[in-house]
Amino acid sequence: MKKVLIIISILLLAGAGYFTYEKWVKHSDLTRWSFVPSDAAVVFEGKLTSDLNLLKEFPLWSIPDQASGFKNLRQGLSFLDSINGEGGFTAIFEDAPAIASMHKVSSNSTDFLFVVELQNISQNTFANAAIGRLKEKGYRFRTRNYNDFKISEINDKGRTLTFIFYKNFFLGSFTPYLVEDAVRALSEDGMPSFKENFVELNDPGAGNFITTFINYEKTGELLEAFVSSEIDFPLNSGSYELAIDSSIVQLSGFSFASKDWLNIHNEQPSTFEMAEVVPNNAAFVYHFTSFNATSWKENQIPYLRTKSDEIKRLQDSLKSQYDFNVDQVFDLVDNEIGIINLESPRVRDRQKLMILEVKDVQESLNFFSLLTQRIAVARGDSVYTESYSDNEIRFLPIRNFPSTLLGEVAENFEQCFYISYKNYLIFSNDLQELKNLISSVSEEETWGKSIQMNDFLSRTNNAANVSLFVNVPRAWNNILTTLKPEWEEHFKQNSSVFKSLDLAAFQFSHLDGVFFTNYTFTQPVKKSRNIPKTDADNGVRFVSKLISKPHLVRTHAHREFDIILQDSTNTIYYLDPDQNALWTETIENPIVSSIYPLDYYKNGKIQYAFTTTTHIHLIDRTGTHIPGYPKELPNSSSIHHFNIIDYDLSRNYRMAITDRDGNVYLGDKDLKVLEGWNPRKFNRSALQPMNHARLGRKDIMISLQENGVVNIMNRRGEYMRGFPFDTKQSINKNYFLRQSNSLSNSSISVITEGGELTELNLEGDVIKRDQLIKTSADTKFRLIPDTGGDSFIILRRDGNSYEVLDDTGNLLFKKDYLSEGPVSVQYYQFGAGKDLVIFTDQPNNALYIYDKSGNLITGNPLNSEHEVSVIYSAAKREFQVFTTWDTNLELYTFNY
Repeated sequence: MKKVLIIISILLLAGAGYFTYEKWVKHSDLTRWSFVPSDAAVVFEGKLTSDLNLLKEFPLWSIPDQASGFKNLRQGLSFLDSINGEGGFTAIFEDAPAIASMHKVSSNSTDFLFVVELQNISQNTFANAAIGRLKEKGYRFRTRNYNDFKISEINDKGRTLTFIFYKNFFLGSFTPYLVEDAVRALSEDGMPSFKENFVELNDPGAGNFITTFINYEKTGELLEAFVSSEIDFPLNSGSYELAIDSSIVQLSGFSFASKDWLNIHNEQPSTFEMAEVVPNNAAFVYHFTSFNATSWKENQIPYLRTKSDEIKRLQDSLKSQYDFNVDQVFDLVDNEIGIINLESPRVRDRQKLMILEVKDVQESLNFFSLLTQRIAVARGDSVYTESYSDNEIRFLPIRNFPSTLLGEVAENFEQCFYISYKNYLIFSNDLQELKNLISSVSEEETWGKSIQMNDFLSRTNNAANVSLFVNVPRAWNNILTTLKPEWEEHFKQNSSVFKSLDLAAFQFSHLDGVFFTNYTFTQPVKKSRNIPKTDADNGVRFVSKLISKPHLVRTHAHREFDIILQDSTNTIYYLDPDQNALWTETIENPIVSSIYPLDYYKNGKIQYAFTTTTHIHLIDRTGTHIPGYPKELPNSSSIHHFNIIDYDLSRNYRMAITDRDGNVYLGDKDLKVLEGWNPRKFNRSALQPMNHARLGRKDIMISLQENGVVNIMNRRGEYMRGFPFDTKQSINKNYFLRQSNSLSNSSISVITEGGELTELNLEGDVIKRDQLIKTSADTKFRLIPDTGGDSFIILRRDGNSYEVLDDTGNLLFKKDYLSEGPVSVQYYQFGAGKDLVIFTDQPNNALYIYDKSGNLITGNPLNSEHEVSVIYSAAKREFQVFTTWDTNLELYTFNY
């Protein structure tokens, strides 16, 4: 009997010991992190409600608030608050330490697991009382066992909150299996928790706000729920401290690179100096720096040759055919390399730049010049060069040359044109964009001169090995193309929310085997829409009725715009930006052309050229005519159209004049008529001024006739091959010219009044011809190019109904007007989604300004009798619209 009692005692002690071990010893080191499964993509650690409420105060919260997981968080807290009276849960759990881990829960959705540490009696009391209150309120409540843990579920209207209380921890999720995964992370061997799987991650700092931990493999899988391609981050994990103010959110900490691509950027980084040549229409900027580019190439070239057979073949081909080692280019590079994707209104276009900061510009130019000559000799070609605005544009005949240096990020350089500027070599796959860059630098339309960009860059890391800068509104169309169809539609419907995220930077700096990391996001505080209306009492009022639009002209005196307009007495008024009249001059007839600024004497001072039906005028900023002006046409014909042409921005101006009979005269700046243009005769009246474009080294002259004939000629007035092209119908006066690097890749689009949209290349081949839908037999069509010549819209009119279509014929919006008289339409495209479609109802002096969705962004119609002039300030995010009606000049200022 005694032995039996001893055995029972031993068993009881063993059982008690096992119970004690299981309940207290085994998990004595239990923390919030013990429950977080290793497959979490992103983990946030902070205080449950106080941090969340603080986040909700910032504008950027509107973006993650669109995600289903964040909506579950908000709705869940609201639900818990309702249990104990409004605000009860929030008040009790305000400072409770918590973790929220984000997981991919289906092919296109995410959700959160929440782990809350209960720290005091009131929190435990609330938790214990909550179940009873829910039962009393009729919620469906059930419990079940999973791995010896009691899991509870509350169901209401199809939504189920799954949760568990274990010791002093609360675990909950609106996806049941996330709670089960948390249980398995705690109770099963071979199921490591997040912290056990990523032992390298530590708290990044001593901040008192949310800390963020990222599992990049799972984050890639999570993002694949939204995008149509596979995502492979060059990182393994990272831990970051969150800092936030009214317009900036920044994550900073350390990242661990698991892939060799980022690890090859292990030299000391340099600073971001090339902002002075990054144009304002940049959408994505990839920036690489190293204080020793020659050493960096020892990692970069072998990496590319290992990862890409195509690049390896190209490098080997260049070596064998032209004795060109690609790695020699890195010996020319100083500290910086940039790859820039430019915004394009047409998604199919991929304009890109590569910028190399070089140690010696002349040595670098000589290097590429000799390379080009070797290739030209081997191929039997000539060497291409072109002068443009005091710059020499050169052509490097190596397809996808930038990718041989940088790989995939530098693809899509089918052709490669380049220029030098200061200590930079700048390459582009698009000749016209390289010319646009020259203009952007000259006009200070670059990041280095932008107040907005300098403010943003001051918040980022100025010395990083690798940076990606994103201008979200300018990158918007490209972002949409990467999304799955269902998410593309969601982003379009909520575009105002997502595009409010203005700028972003992702930066990595090598430091002792890890990467110091900065993720910076800006969302400027949105200004309230401001439409101060300037009426006749406090605007500028003239004695006689105004008969012209307000012409905004550049001047050498300042960087703002002066104003030129004309009244019914044919008096011209020249106003400064403050609308003070500097001079007046009465001329013989109304102005019938645009007003063109030019530097007649090539001394940096601006004059203005325009025409009446009888005279060509050239007048300076003081109101004085240039000697010899005004001039008449040689045969005293009535002037119909006028244009100033500068082939290469050399200020060797040509004056193109078309008379009422369709004859075209082309003269120099003193109106000495050139050979072949004295005049160039056509059998029908021209629809608009003759225009010029330079495509490669070819100059073309474009003139459309009212009978539907498209004329493309060379500088001598001789037809180009494939022209004239006869549409055999009356066409709208406007056309759209899509410029590329050659005649075959460039095109002109015209539309007939009946809606036949024709696009033909500049060799006369029809690319496409589409008949747009007519709503009745009387439907008329117009093509409306934007003022910058980057894109166009189509106007479909049926009676008083006006429909605006995109360039493929898809309906954007429809408006009806009471007026039977003429309604003029203008299209302004400023980039970054800042588009204006402007209707002027001339008989009613009413002006309607819409966005491309048809929203009347000014709230009410404004006053105008003529077409308007518009200025957009990106720094202020502000539009200025100048209008004229009756005797009034008015200025409207607004934001949207």
